Amino acid sequence: MQKTRIVCKYLLLFVIVCTLTGCWDHVELEDKSYVIGLGIDKSEHEGKIKVTMLLANPEVGSLQGGGGSTEKPREIISFDANDFIAAKGTANSTISRSISYELLRIIVVSEEYARDSNFITTIYDVVKDREIRLNSYLAVSKENSSEYFLKNKPRMETRPHKYFQFMVEHGIENGLITDSTLLRFFKTMERGTDLFLAMYTSAVREKDPEIKWEDEYIAGQVNATGELDDTQFIGAAVFKNGMMIDTLTGQETRTVNILDDTTNISDILMNIPNPFSDKERQITARVMKNENNKIKMELKSGKPKIFITIPLILEIMSNPSKVDFTEKKNQKILENQITEHIKKMNEELFKKTQTQLKGAPYPLAFYARKYFGTIQEFEKFNWTKSYLNADIIVNPDIEIIDYGKKVKESKKMGD
Repeated sequence: MQKTRIVCKYLLLFVIVCTLTGCWDHVELEDKSYVIGLGIDKSEHEGKIKVTMLLANPEVGSLQGGGGSTEKPREIISFDANDFIAAKGTANSTISRSISYELLRIIVVSEEYARDSNFITTIYDVVKDREIRLNSYLAVSKENSSEYFLKNKPRMETRPHKYFQFMVEHGIENGLITDSTLLRFFKTMERGTDLFLAMYTSAVREKDPEIKWEDEYIAGQVNATGELDDTQFIGAAVFKNGMMIDTLTGQETRTVNILDDTTNISDILMNIPNPFSDKERQITARVMKNENNKIKMELKSGKPKIFITIPLILEIMSNPSKVDFTEKKNQKILENQITEHIKKMNEELFKKTQTQLKGAPYPLAFYARKYFGTIQEFEKFNWTKSYLNADIIVNPDIEIIDYGKKVKESKKMGD
C-alpha cells in the first residue's frame, strides 16, 4: 500500500511537470524589439554595408500598451556592418531589447546599391537567417534607405507595420507596383532566364515634376500636395542577373502585371484615350481579369513567334464627352479604341524589353519549355537570346459589360 502511494505521488508529480513543459523558454513580447523595415545602403568603408533598422514598439496601439502610452511607436538606427545578420548584435549595443527579424515586412535597398554588383551577395544572406520570411517584400528606394525611413512619417498609421502592409497590398491590387517578394526574387535568379521587377518607392518628391497621365509616373514624381506623407509607391526597379539596370513607370508595371498570370491583380482602374474628343479628357474604365492569358508559340522553325491573347472585362466609369453609348456604333468605336490602346502599350513594353532591357519582364520561359521534349533541347534553343529576336503579337480580347449611365445634356437658360 505504501509503495502504491509513493508510485502515485511520483506519477502525479510527473504529470504536473509535463504540463509545465514548453513555458521555460518563453519570451515576453516587451522583451523584444521587432525590425519591421530593413534598409541596405552602400557604405563609404570598403567591404561594409550601411544597415538601417526600422524598429516597431509592439505595445503602442495594443491592448497591453493601453491608450495613454507615451512611448514612441518606432525607432530608427543606422550603422555600418559586414552584413545585416551580424548587425543584430551590433544594434543591441544601443537598443535595450533583443533585436528580432521575425516580423520583418520589407527590405528597402537604395538604388545606388541595387545597381552595385555586390548587392546580390548581400541579399543572399537572407536565406541564412531563419527569422526572415521569404514572403517579405524587396523594394528599391530612389534615395538612401537611411534617409527613406527617416522621411517616411505616416500621418494616418501610428504602427509602421500596418502602414507598409496597406501601402504594399493596395499598390499590388491596383497594379502600379509588383508583388516582389524575396521568394520571387530568388526563384528568378535560379532560373536565370528572365528579369525581376521590384517595387519602386521614394520619400523625396521631385520639385515641379512634369504632369503626366495618372499611371505614367515613378515614385517621387506624383505632384501631390496637402497634409500627407511624401512617401510614394509606384513603378518598378528592373533587375537582371541580380543587379538593377533600369526602371519602369506605373503604366509599364501594370502592363506587366496584367501579362503575368502569377500576380494577384484582378480589378484595376485605367485611363483610355477619348476617341470622341480632341481634348485631353480621358475615359476611365474599371478593368477586370478573370481568366488566364492564352499563349501560343512557334519556336522550332524560323524566327520565333509568340502570340498572347489577354481576356479583359471592362466597365466604363466616366463619359466626359457625354456620348450616347446605347448606340451600337459608339460602342464599337470605344471597343476598338480600348483594344488598340492596350495593344499599343503591350507592343511598346515588349519592344523596350527586347531592345533596352534585354530580357522578358515575367516568366515567359515557363510557357516556352513545353515546346521542347528535354531540358537539353530547351537549353540549346537559348531562350534568353531567342526572346530578343522573337515577334510578339498581343491580342486583347475585350468585353465591355457596362457603359455607365446615360448622361443628358443640361438645358441652356432661356431654351
